[in-house]
Amino acid sequence: MLRKMLTLTATLLLTALAYAQQSVIVDSLKKKLAVATTQEQKVKLLGNLSLILINGNLEESDKYGQLMNEEAERSRDRKLMVKALNINGMRYSYLGMNKDFVQKSLGFYTRALKLARESKLDESIAETLISLSGVYQQVPDLERSLTYTTEASSIASALKNDSLQAEVYNSFGSIYQAKKERLLSLRNYLNGLRLAEELKNPDLLRSCYRNLMGFYADIREFDKAIDFAQKALDELARSRKGGQQYNRVVDLFYIGNLYVYKKDFDMSISYFEQSIRIADSLKYMQLKMPAYQGLLAQYMGAHQPQKALAYLNDHPDLKQYITAFGMGHAIDRFYAVIYRDLGRYDSAAFYFNRAAPIYEASSTNANKIEFYYQYADFFKSSGQNAQAIAYYQKAKGLADGVADLEWQQEIAKQLDTVYERAADYKQSHFYSNLYHEYKDSLRQLGEEKDLLQMELSDEQQRQERLAREEEAALERRHYVEYTGITIGIATVFLLLVLMGAFRVSEGTIKVMGFFAFILLFEFIILLADTKIHHWTHGEPLKVLGIKIILIAMLLPLHHWLEHKVVSYLASRRLMIPSGRTIWQQLTHKKNEVV
Repeated sequence: MLRKMLTLTATLLLTALAYAQQSVIVDSLKKKLAVATTQEQKVKLLGNLSLILINGNLEESDKYGQLMNEEAERSRDRKLMVKALNINGMRYSYLGMNKDFVQKSLGFYTRALKLARESKLDESIAETLISLSGVYQQVPDLERSLTYTTEASSIASALKNDSLQAEVYNSFGSIYQAKKERLLSLRNYLNGLRLAEELKNPDLLRSCYRNLMGFYADIREFDKAIDFAQKALDELARSRKGGQQYNRVVDLFYIGNLYVYKKDFDMSISYFEQSIRIADSLKYMQLKMPAYQGLLAQYMGAHQPQKALAYLNDHPDLKQYITAFGMGHAIDRFYAVIYRDLGRYDSAAFYFNRAAPIYEASSTNANKIEFYYQYADFFKSSGQNAQAIAYYQKAKGLADGVADLEWQQEIAKQLDTVYERAADYKQSHFYSNLYHEYKDSLRQLGEEKDLLQMELSDEQQRQERLAREEEAALERRHYVEYTGITIGIATVFLLLVLMGAFRVSEGTIKVMGFFAFILLFEFIILLADTKIHHWTHGEPLKVLGIKIILIAMLLPLHHWLEHKVVSYLASRRLMIPSGRTIWQQLTHKKNEVV
């Protein structure tokens, strides 16, 4: 269920993430559109307008989306036409909690894919496949999602496009996470992160960090999830997309939400309030809504219905914001659940009855499961066992369809209780056994989680060992190189000395001496450089200061020593007298001694 909550939160935030300070930006984009001259500029501006306005004005968003499509069609540029269709698909995917909007999103993406295939636009094909995969994860239809991502992967590999390949890895990671194949999920997320690090792309890094945040939240490793959420926040300063302050508001909300799941409510309130303060300073009302919703969800999740009711009544702007998404029935559901928890069953029945037809007609299966479960829980609490059984069975049918063990276990537990109350002990016994089967299956998943943690720890130790081995190999290689340089310099000086013992021109000795001392002193600086960076931790001002002092000392010594040695060797004092070999000179000196 936690993964579903994270997915729902992410969906609600997508429009806030896309663009901020709506009225200011809309006016700015309209002015730019009025003076745009090329069709590519017009499509881009119309697309941006349609994406921003989906946040609160669906009718106007549709108008600009249609104008964008028409402009792209007139261009006859296939790549631009595909881009326009994909933007419209993206718009409706933001509202993925409504099945009609999901179908519209799929329709646009399918048209884009068909056109991209006909035009042989490989990169556009891969991007559209990844987008389609994402929508099918919302449905959910994970097998079809996996098929689309697999095809995108083969195209990305052929194109040798690392940025596209990183998106493929992230898509695989998300699918396997939903399928609870967590090792495969993590490996793909880490592969995507590795490519993002190699590309040094801050926006791609943020996407990877967020995926890892969701992964660790899903396995209830909330501290690790918070670590990755903080990494995403830290990367924001290097983002190339702009709007850092607006995205900071959303990032703080994500961290606050993780503290809610961790049940550290003091910290969650701190982050939510910080998010709201920054949104206030930006004068952007819509961006306050996620944190408002986070605080409301916190009160409801902590079973504090009185606080939740007061908070919902005190924030009409939150209700307006959610209604603008076409989700007014969600407000009714909030009131229904709150009144149920307060024991005010007449009020709860009113709001459940008002919300039910809309959930039946327009919600996705994932949202219907939760609504049916809450409605059944209301009937159970108010003693209406037959109606409770009917809605629990509805919820169970949908949960069975997507093989969601957590929902299956919870619903079986409630059916056991309600059938027992209704004195249907045969059915109660059946669902009791079913509950324990689901519980055993989840326990096995828990054991897989423990195994995953062991494998993660083992993988971390393996990576540390490989890093140590690589560092040791590098040190050995450096040692060999330093030894070779030392032998080389010694050889050069030996040759220089021998020149003083033979008839070699003074100019040759000076040139050889120049290069010999250059080698010697540069080697000294090379050895000192490593130590300097270690001592100063690479701080530029300290490195510069030490190097100035070092060179000020070595340069005069270099010139003085070179001058003395070269002058001595060039003076022929080591020269062997004419007509004698080196052997004769040595034996002559030996005889003189005798």
